[in-house]
Amino acid sequence: MNAIARKQEYGELGPAMKALPNDRWRAFVEFYVFASFANSRKNNFGAQAEAARKAGFGDAKTRPKTLTQIGWKLMRDDRIIAAVAEESRKLLRAGAPEAVKAALNGVRDPEHKDHARFVRMFLDRTDPVTTHQEISVTHRNIDPDQEAIEELRALRQLGTSREKLLELFGGNGLARVEALEASDAAQRARDAKVIDGEAVEIDPERQGDAHG
Repeated sequence: MNAIARKQEYGELGPAMKALPNDRWRAFVEFYVFASFANSRKNNFGAQAEAARKAGFGDAKTRPKTLTQIGWKLMRDDRIIAAVAEESRKLLRAGAPEAVKAALNGVRDPEHKDHARFVRMFLDRTDPVTTHQEISVTHRNIDPDQEAIEELRALRQLGTSREKLLELFGGNGLARVEALEASDAAQRARDAKVIDGEAVEIDPERQGDAHG
């Protein structure tokens, strides 16, 4: 059986690979992923059949068409699909050094068409710009009655009809707010009179002479 010999020191399998029925299925996944990687510059034609053959799903007498059908069926099993994805992610992460090397080549070549982009990418990852945002929150305690009065005044300034005001506040509600508004206006008038009053200083001695 031409399958991959497993040893504990070669690394642990992921959960998707462990979920496969047996080592032959796991070998198929590994051969398929490796074949796809090795033929990255070519089309992937025949990779499924070749992986099936190497994993032991056929022998020297098995026809290529039969192996193709076996590979096709395996690749439509959800467990195989999950295992292929799992192994592909591992392979992608393992290729990180090559990606870094390619990016470094772009940084070191000032004539490269993406030189500036490579430089910016490295700077963003090694010395990222930190943005600070300061948010100031102000809490206001608003009197509901005063808020209703201000809303009524604002609506009037917008030319809102009385019918619409009655619709918004309700008959009793509008009468109440208008009464509050009148009371507020009266209080403001009284406060204004107190502020506008003239203070007269009285001389105690002169006041005593007047009484004498």
